[in-house]
Amino acid sequence: MFARLLFVTSLVVAPPLSAQEAAQAQSRATPEQIETAKAEANRLIAAADAGDLFVNITGNATPTVRHRASGLICHFRGSPETDRILIFPNSTRGDDVGCATRDPSVWVETTWYATRYTPMPTEEAILRDAMAAIRNRFPSARPFEGEISSAEIEGVTPISDGLVVETNMGTLFTMATVEHQDGWSFKARASGPLEKAAAVSLFTTLNFSVMLTMRNIEPFASAGE
Repeated sequence: MFARLLFVTSLVVAPPLSAQEAAQAQSRATPEQIETAKAEANRLIAAADAGDLFVNITGNATPTVRHRASGLICHFRGSPETDRILIFPNSTRGDDVGCATRDPSVWVETTWYATRYTPMPTEEAILRDAMAAIRNRFPSARPFEGEISSAEIEGVTPISDGLVVETNMGTLFTMATVEHQDGWSFKARASGPLEKAAAVSLFTTLNFSVMLTMRNIEPFASAGE
């Protein structure tokens, strides 16, 4: 069942990307750490040949980029084997992009997407397609029986669904969350240990909602230019 649940307490018990903690992290970052993070964000942009599509907006010790067209914001967690910017084939370059990262501190591997469709499918159709893609990759996937947390912030109300899959890394909870804004379809795909499913879904949906509320804030969007 698609989940559209509001957990007000999520803003109190949120994982490491709450606004207060982000501000504290920025104040604790040294100039050297910030420069290192900026250099890593530049490297990721260059590695994807994405300088025309993404801008470096790093302002603390976390490499951060923004997709120019959609406003998609990507934070990278320093995982060289997973951190990357993704540009998918599309009739218009930049209309289908993403970012992948892994945060070992909260057990979550996440891929973020921004896609401009013509015509735009419904959010429910995008979510169904995401679940079908997971089942295609993991034929033994089964429905996740628990509740999937969702954080509603300033009118951002994503829909989510999840599955349980068996992998060479053990039994994982994997999920997708979707919302359409301003002609763009935004989606996050996240996976983590099944026993941490509640934390994985809360971490993912909260940060997804925060990102969508911040993506058009111009001072933030241009901070790294």
